[in-house]
Amino acid sequence: MKLHLLELRAFGPFGDTETIDFDALGAHGLFLMHGPTGSGKTSVLDAISFAIFSTVPGARRSQAERLASDHARPGVTPEVALEFTVAGRRLRVTRSPRYFAVKKRGTGRVQRPAKVLLQERTGTGWSTLSTRADEVAEVLDELIGLGAQQFAQVVLLPQGEFAAFLRAKADDRADLLRKLFDISRFGDLEQWLVDTRRSVRAAIDAKDAQIRTAVVRAEESLVDLAPQIEQWRELSVCALPTVIESTREHTSERLTHALAATDATSAALENATQQVDQETTLARLQQQGARAGQVWQAWEEGADQRAALQQRLDRHVCATRVQGAIRALERARVREQQAQTALARVTGELAELTTAPEQLRVSVAQAEPALAQAAEAARILDRAERTLPAVVTTLNAAEAAKETVRTAQRQVAERLQVLATTALAAGQTIDTVADLERRELVLAEWQQARDRVASATKILSAAQRSLEAARTVFLDAERAAVDLRVRRLAGFAGELAEGLVTGDPCPVCGSCEHPAPASSASIVRQDDIDRAEAEAATRRKEYDEAGRRAAAARGTTETSQSALELIQVRWCELAAETLDESTAATIRAEVQRRRSSVDRAEAVLASCEQQKVDLTHRAEQLQHEEKQADESAIRATTERDSLQTQAADARTRRDDCLATHDELCPCRATSEHDDERVESIVLVHKALSSKLQQWAELSRQAEDAGSTAEDCSQELNRQLDDEGFLDAAEAVTARIAAPEEAELRRQLEHAHNLAQQARGVLDQPEVQEAMAQTPADPAAAAARRRAALEENKKAQSVFEYAKRAAGSLERLGEDVRQHLAQSEADRERLPALDRLADLVSGAGDNALHMRLSAYVLAARLEHVTTLANHQLAIMSGGRYQLEHTDAKAKGGARSGLGLQVLDSWTGTSRDTASLSGGETFMVSLALALALGQAVLHEAGGRPLQTLLVDEGFGSLDDESLELVMQVLDELRSGGRTVGIVSHVSELRTRVPAQIRVHKTEQGSRVEVLVGDAGSAA
Repeated sequence: MKLHLLELRAFGPFGDTETIDFDALGAHGLFLMHGPTGSGKTSVLDAISFAIFSTVPGARRSQAERLASDHARPGVTPEVALEFTVAGRRLRVTRSPRYFAVKKRGTGRVQRPAKVLLQERTGTGWSTLSTRADEVAEVLDELIGLGAQQFAQVVLLPQGEFAAFLRAKADDRADLLRKLFDISRFGDLEQWLVDTRRSVRAAIDAKDAQIRTAVVRAEESLVDLAPQIEQWRELSVCALPTVIESTREHTSERLTHALAATDATSAALENATQQVDQETTLARLQQQGARAGQVWQAWEEGADQRAALQQRLDRHVCATRVQGAIRALERARVREQQAQTALARVTGELAELTTAPEQLRVSVAQAEPALAQAAEAARILDRAERTLPAVVTTLNAAEAAKETVRTAQRQVAERLQVLATTALAAGQTIDTVADLERRELVLAEWQQARDRVASATKILSAAQRSLEAARTVFLDAERAAVDLRVRRLAGFAGELAEGLVTGDPCPVCGSCEHPAPASSASIVRQDDIDRAEAEAATRRKEYDEAGRRAAAARGTTETSQSALELIQVRWCELAAETLDESTAATIRAEVQRRRSSVDRAEAVLASCEQQKVDLTHRAEQLQHEEKQADESAIRATTERDSLQTQAADARTRRDDCLATHDELCPCRATSEHDDERVESIVLVHKALSSKLQQWAELSRQAEDAGSTAEDCSQELNRQLDDEGFLDAAEAVTARIAAPEEAELRRQLEHAHNLAQQARGVLDQPEVQEAMAQTPADPAAAAARRRAALEENKKAQSVFEYAKRAAGSLERLGEDVRQHLAQSEADRERLPALDRLADLVSGAGDNALHMRLSAYVLAARLEHVTTLANHQLAIMSGGRYQLEHTDAKAKGGARSGLGLQVLDSWTGTSRDTASLSGGETFMVSLALALALGQAVLHEAGGRPLQTLLVDEGFGSLDDESLELVMQVLDELRSGGRTVGIVSHVSELRTRVPAQIRVHKTEQGSRVEVLVGDAGSAA
């Protein structure tokens, strides 16, 4: 990896843009960076790290939010651009940190996000690879092969940290080595072994716990075996299967004996149960036979009493059949009497009329149609007179609504006129400002076009100068080629003279003598001409390319000028003012002044438009309402005229119908011919008609009732003769009340049922056989069964316990064997895991108490010391050598990362803390260079062509400084560039290529010097 160019803008202490050309510095191989304390030397190194990794090294990483310069002008974006070559690819990464910028509008600040741009130089220029931070990081990580921490240690070489590393304790030294070397796989192996041991041990403990739990559960269920199971707790889990199997065999023997005892007691219980059933059945049959004999004897003794009751019931049945005819005759006679009484009453009420009732019915029927028509005409007249006032009111309301709508329409029209005037004024204001804004836009385009013309003119001038220079170079090269061709022609004689050999004929004249051959001193070779012509051709291409660039610049200038002229034409179309800067300022001020009035005019215009829409909608509504009012008035007028006509017709028809009624109907009324008289006549007429209908109905009912009573009397006499009764009184006397009848029938039926049941029981063979035997004794049989049942329960309890114990022991043995089988592999692995885990974690048999990762770091450190001793031997004049020691540390501390220095002058090794300041610097520098080389090899990184060494040179004497500079000179071999960051003034005279960092109140700035110390680049 090689650095080419670094550009900083508004970064750290640098407020402006600073550029460092590492290619110019690299021409010397060694350069010096110096400046006052706090000027920004470290910030240059931070910029390199930030450009590549988006972070700064070491403790300054916490200040990543403060990378933007406080000295920068407002609006300037902080940015770092770094060009470098890695893996044969020329890359440029441009990165901006996250920073706060002043808001363009209003007050306060707004946070700007971080940005990155990765480009690669190709044959056609810079091409963009990515603008995403994650993609850029992935590409650079793949190409460079180092992390930010490793890059800081390998490329920037911070000597202070390596001096601390030199004197650090083993644990602190391990921390730095872990950052530089990726030993995570060894740490993962350590953790895996420890975790695996823990998990295996946990799995075994879990299985042991399950076995112990199973034993405890078995102990709780096997109370008789509890003392024996209690002793199992002292045994190991592996010994449990044997003792469990022995106990299970003993329990199986007990189970066999208990099973035999259970079978014997079960047989005895079954025999006793059968005896109880037999005695109970015999007692039940004997009791049934005794009860049935008593019932049958009572049935035979009550035969006479049952016959008398049956005869009484039969007379009651005959009387019941006659009872219907008796009641029918009584009801017919009552209806006949009621009809005669009602007929006499109605006949008396009609006696005041001279006309007979039959003739009255005819007159009333003839008058009813006329009276009905009069009543209907009266109802029509009443409905028309009641509806007419409401219709008149509706007509008046419709006329009033029409007048109200016309008034509202006049108001809406007036308001629309006002809105049109207001909107016109607002539109004029907006148009005026819009015209000013168009002119302002044209002015802005004119300024941009003018700037483009000026820029294009400069580019054209430069292109023309380049074209003239290329033309001069091309003509010189062409003249040189022509001159060589001329000289070539002139020197052909010299070439022939070179080929002449004494005694051989001349190829031109044929003579074998060559008295005065031409000189070959000025011979021009064909190769010289070819090179000159190739140079001329190259210059011709350059001249042609310069011509194309000049033509392109001329075209750009003409295009820009044409665009400027078009803008001027557009301006003349918009305004009459002169197109200059003062006009632009005036128009901007006018636009700014009128902008607030535009906002108000737009608000007014929007309000007017909305009100216009609302008023238009209101006008449409009023038009609709006016149409509805007209239609309502027409409907009301039509309805009023119709009602008035209906009322007149109904009044005439009513009077005619009433006159017809009075001529036909005998009913009288004293009221005048008005609405109430019609209703009164209708009521009187209906009353008379109803009375006549009642008289006719009562006459018919009286005649029917007399006929029915005679029929009922004849039917009763016939039924009395049929049933054997002399008269109705005898039949009534023979009846029995319903409750008494039901009770008599129930008694007879109950006695008959009991006798039949008793006879059925006495006829059963088993009852007859039971009655022939001695009396049964169920109580004695039940006592014998209870004794047998108690013995059987005891035997069953012993059997169930033995069976449960045998099953529990069998399941316990199976569970224990299963758990042991499941954990067998883990039990076999655990001893080896214990030894390995202790070994890699620095415990157990590990005599040095060294972890595996520490052992790997020790190997890396040993390799680093070997590499460092090559440089240290030169810097110390062969006196010092670094030694890695894995001696056991005191106090149980970790071992394997010890460092000490071998002094060849004394032949003894001593602690690195005993070195002086200059010696410490030399050892630290050698260690830093070695670590960088080792880390680069470990990470698979690219070869480093640029190294930066930070501070420490001030602690060296002249001789040591000379030796160190010798080492740094060796580092420059192979085109490598080495930079030194130091305050030592002597280095400024020894190293001509320099980066000077100046500190000012306006921010730091960078000055790059190459060549002699006093010549600025």
